[in-house]
Amino acid sequence: MRQKKRSYKYSFRLDEQQNIRFKQMLCEAGLEHNRSRFIVKRIFAECFEVVRRDPSKGEFVARLNDFHYQFQRIGSNYNQIVKAVNTHISKTAIPHQIAALEQRTRELKALSIEILELAREASRKW
Repeated sequence: MRQKKRSYKYSFRLDEQQNIRFKQMLCEAGLEHNRSRFIVKRIFAECFEVVRRDPSKGEFVARLNDFHYQFQRIGSNYNQIVKAVNTHISKTAIPHQIAALEQRTRELKALSIEILELAREASRKW
């Protein structure tokens, strides 16, 4: 589908207060980089989304991704430990080592549940 050529150009002037309000509206709409598109959408009452960016959300997501990465590393280490326990530790010491590993696993599970609850609480606020 071929787009229609835009052949007509219009210009207008604003006073200081109008210009301030115009820039605020551009920022709120997230179209500060494309004034023409914003104006056309406003004139023809086309729907456009306002996307608000909250730096704290980005920081939260970055920390959540870091936790996820750390849990992946822990899972990998867990598998290596189980393999080492099965191959290098005597049959009499295995139950004690497995019990210690189970205790650490319970602690990790409690921590992961706490992280999930914090994430759910944060998403409800947003």
